[in-house]
Amino acid sequence: MLHSAQDSDSARTSDAIPAAIPAAIPAAIIASLPDAILSIDRRSTIVYANPAALRLFGFPAEEFLGRSLTETIVPPDLRGQHLRGMERFAAKGSGPVIGRRIDITACDRAGRRFPIELLVFLDQERPGEIFHAAIRDASDRAARDAVMTAERERLREMLDATADAWWDCALDGQTRYSDSAATVLGFADAGVPSCDPPHLPSIHADDRARVLDAWEAHLAGRTGRYECTHRVTRADGAVRWLRQRGRAVEFSLGRPTRIVGTIADVSEQQAAEERLRNAQKLELLGLLAGGFAHDLNNLLAAIRGHAALASTEQGVSAPALESLASIQLATTRARMLTSNLLSLGKPSVESIERFTLRSAIEEAIDLIRPGVPRSIDIVLDLAQIDDLEVTLDPTALQQALINLLLNARDAMPGGGRLRVGAAPLQHAGIGDAVRLTVEDTGVGIAPEFLGRVFEPFFTTKGQGVGTGLGLPVVHQVVTGAGGLLSIESDVGRGTRFTIVLPARRRAAQSSPSPTSIAGRSSRTVLLAESHPVLRPMLAEALRASGFHVLEADGATRALELARMGAATDDTHRVAALVAESGSEMNAGASLHARLESQLGRSLPAVLMSAHAGVMPASGTTERVRVLQKPFEITELVEVLEAVLAANDPDASAC
Repeated sequence: MLHSAQDSDSARTSDAIPAAIPAAIPAAIIASLPDAILSIDRRSTIVYANPAALRLFGFPAEEFLGRSLTETIVPPDLRGQHLRGMERFAAKGSGPVIGRRIDITACDRAGRRFPIELLVFLDQERPGEIFHAAIRDASDRAARDAVMTAERERLREMLDATADAWWDCALDGQTRYSDSAATVLGFADAGVPSCDPPHLPSIHADDRARVLDAWEAHLAGRTGRYECTHRVTRADGAVRWLRQRGRAVEFSLGRPTRIVGTIADVSEQQAAEERLRNAQKLELLGLLAGGFAHDLNNLLAAIRGHAALASTEQGVSAPALESLASIQLATTRARMLTSNLLSLGKPSVESIERFTLRSAIEEAIDLIRPGVPRSIDIVLDLAQIDDLEVTLDPTALQQALINLLLNARDAMPGGGRLRVGAAPLQHAGIGDAVRLTVEDTGVGIAPEFLGRVFEPFFTTKGQGVGTGLGLPVVHQVVTGAGGLLSIESDVGRGTRFTIVLPARRRAAQSSPSPTSIAGRSSRTVLLAESHPVLRPMLAEALRASGFHVLEADGATRALELARMGAATDDTHRVAALVAESGSEMNAGASLHARLESQLGRSLPAVLMSAHAGVMPASGTTERVRVLQKPFEITELVEVLEAVLAANDPDASAC
């Protein structure tokens, strides 16, 4: 009695629902199929059921055969739908379920509802009388689908809870984006267009080709996943960095048909990487700068010293004096540039001192004044800080002040007013403090650049005008001293830098009277300097200042001269050492230690360094000081007198 439509699907495997039952298949084969097979007549009466059907629905054959589907396996709420379908087929000779595999709900003898996969087909010999159905329990598949749906929903919830957005791209259809994608991509108001991720209109024009290349490479199978970091321009004009990552998950004929992925805003990470790259640039710059700083600063010291000596000669004309002053100013500017590079390039050990802030400000003003055009008025308001002292590296502070002053000068190419003011302050976080302001009436800084002015190498000046190093140095010096630095600016009206530093009132004390030239003449200074241009100039300057000078071009000669002096009368015995120092202070410090060991006594010393901020391993003391090249001759003399005065009063006569 069993018949089926002629169909080549007879070759299908036993774990799939057959599309038809081939004719003349023995009943034993039908009975052994793992899928339930039912045959019903046009009144929906069951006329055949194989053993798998009896097991699936839990009926014995005598209770199943001869009864209608609505009485046995069709749930009560679906019986009306089933009867209407049978009536429709009787009227038209066709129905929507014939020949189609559908998912529907059935029930068993105990009333348990469960999902089934159903395929209904007509008997070939009696197409209007007999229907056959192949049925499979879909409970396991439904459970798996439910788990997958729950997992998919859980994953979607997890992605939505993160800052990342996600997308699901069907290459032959539309792309779905998560709700958060609109914000990340900059389409908060209009929503994200349903286009492929690499074709989003917000992608920065300069990055489009690179994004498309990465997409095509993944589609072609050249890369295991789609990954690209690029910029987007949001609706408000802000530019952000995004990272897209995706992977093909469905394929057809070896080509991806569906790709899923995520979008992350990596702007902060990109900024951190940029800061790291800048730090690496600075480190490399420090290494390169250190290689030439020694020779450069030696030359600057020689030029500055000879200019200073020449200006003391009798009968020098006023124009010549002005030229000599310009030479000294140029060496100061060159020293500031090398100091900026070196201080940014590598950390330095500072020489911390307590000193009067007013004198440091006035010295900085004096240094830059010849380079300020007459169209700029310099106004000082320092009367309230006469006795205020700050504690930090005086050279670093002077460097920071000069950077601010030159920055203000450059902001006023057409002239204006440069005001430097300072006043005592009680600060909530610092306590006793001083507020220093440097204010100009220049072009100002646009608001979008204010947050970047302290970044290394960032400058708003034209090409070849600014290095982008000055303000980062100022920030480093001020914050390193426990101070605060802020900036205010109005475009077209000017800029104000405000520095707040810990400060205290100077205690009243008597100043020692300077040593007379006659007093110096009894003191012998051992000068150890290898530079052939610098050594004669230093020797001449020290002799002009009243000292007896022994010149040595290296450590060996210096030790020999000290030994010879110790064997003669007290007049030629070495009272102090003035020596050059290498990049790490080894040469000068080592020579000083050997001299003290050889002489058997302490020896005041001035170590001259061409490298910014380095100190001897033992540090500085009252009798061992470091002087940064290039320096004023007067600085050398003053420091030399200070270390001699700090030593045992009888030491210079030994």
